[in-house]
Amino acid sequence: MRRIYPGYLVATSVCAFLVTPLFAPPGFTLDAIEAARTIGANLLLANHFPIPHLFAANPVHAVNGALWSIRFEFLCYIGVALIGIVALPARRFVLPLLYALIVLTWCWLDITGRKPGGPEWLREWIGWPYSWFHVLPNFLAGMIVYHWRDRLPRSTPLMLGGVAAAFLGFHLGGHGPAGIVAAHLLAPPAMAYALFWFAFHPRIDLSRAARFGDFSYGTYLYAFPIQQMLVAKTTLPFALFVLLSMVLALTAGVASWWLVERHFLGHGGRPARHEPEKKEAPAD
Repeated sequence: MRRIYPGYLVATSVCAFLVTPLFAPPGFTLDAIEAARTIGANLLLANHFPIPHLFAANPVHAVNGALWSIRFEFLCYIGVALIGIVALPARRFVLPLLYALIVLTWCWLDITGRKPGGPEWLREWIGWPYSWFHVLPNFLAGMIVYHWRDRLPRSTPLMLGGVAAAFLGFHLGGHGPAGIVAAHLLAPPAMAYALFWFAFHPRIDLSRAARFGDFSYGTYLYAFPIQQMLVAKTTLPFALFVLLSMVLALTAGVASWWLVERHFLGHGGRPARHEPEKKEAPAD
């Protein structure tokens, strides 16, 4: 909650109360009731905005479409706690079984053309149920890597083979049941393995990548509305659009970290408490 809520509530408020009035159609007014409804809904991670399709003239109309995953991420963290409590002695073996069950169910749903939506009250709490089959395999893959890190080799041939297999799966994904199974079985583990292969490469030191702050979350929160505003107001060449989007999103991420997030994560400027250092006797 300390990680997700503060930055999220500020970002949704910026989108609702700053971006929306700037890009709203003529005659738009935001009353106190709608402002309270917006804040209240977003306390439940609802991604509510006074004008949901604010950028009607853009190819994508949403104010901040990237926020759909916030609720899923939040619930995944709760799931981590539940798995830790319920399957404490056996989670090393339970996680792969859970992963296999979810992926096989995903294959069956796509082969048979089912995309379960569930009742509306359930969607209000957990999001569209079918979307979980896109989220959980990737999230669980990271958990499995952590629990089996002492057994997983870091192999360049294995990484390259996995990435090639993942792209093959993506290519075959639209070509019948066999392609669907190939895509679902190959892509999540191959992508997870490639990510960890890079992160723990002996020649790539990422240990101090966040020494000035963790700007990743804020960059994620603001990148989408920044791109929407650029599309609505400019006609930049694509390369310049990408470059400017990245610079502005990273700037927003820096601001989010320094102005909001760090104050809730124990990085608010107070000096950390350290035990007195034990000095060794000088050598002869």
